[in-house]
Amino acid sequence: MSNSSSLGDVNRSRRYVLAALPVVALTAAACSGAETTQTQTPTSTAVPQPRPETPDEALDVLMAGNARFAARTPAIRDVAEIEAIWSGGIGQNQEPFATVLGCADSRLAPEIIFDQFVGNIFVVREAGNIADSPTNLGSLEYGQAVLGSKVIVVLGHSDCGAVKAAYDNATPGGNIQSIITAIRPGIEGAADLDDAVVRNVGAVIERLRAKSPMLAEAENSGSVTIVGAVYDIKSASVRLL
Repeated sequence: MSNSSSLGDVNRSRRYVLAALPVVALTAAACSGAETTQTQTPTSTAVPQPRPETPDEALDVLMAGNARFAARTPAIRDVAEIEAIWSGGIGQNQEPFATVLGCADSRLAPEIIFDQFVGNIFVVREAGNIADSPTNLGSLEYGQAVLGSKVIVVLGHSDCGAVKAAYDNATPGGNIQSIITAIRPGIEGAADLDDAVVRNVGAVIERLRAKSPMLAEAENSGSVTIVGAVYDIKSASVRLL
């Protein structure tokens, strides 16, 4: 077999695997919360590539995707749809309609939570969903100013270890301490961990606007919306703040 033929087989195999990913996510989610007897098989629907034109429309697309994910009915894309995405120029450029600033927690993959696909979401992640460093702020600015993202979602989540450490005044030392130091002022006075998670999201949004004139100006002009949200790991649902 020639090298070109082998490469073609590899590319096709890769796309078949990608087409199956939503099914794998669906299976894992269903198994975690379903009873072993008399379960009802959820249905899935095909959803076209989103092309929202406004910040509000972009947020609506994300929330509709999360509703599908939480209901265990994610979008299923067949091989023909995957091929269309690849042949449509995704290898040359990207046009994400949304940016998500999320926690590094392994259970918090935005593309899965919002039931989106390759090229739809520009993702920046750090423990505690903070963005204090110039590089993280620059990444968020790049997603909006260069790539045209229409909404920035600061996504906290239930049972966040970084926020809990700050809430408990933990002192782990090392570079981990810098994360706790960044979170602690924003959650001062929190009644419990859930309250601390919400307060942290709000504090991060305030810092984004204060530390990034570029994002603040874009928001004031209506080019982008910055919103806060919390993902509940047990229910798989995202709640806007």
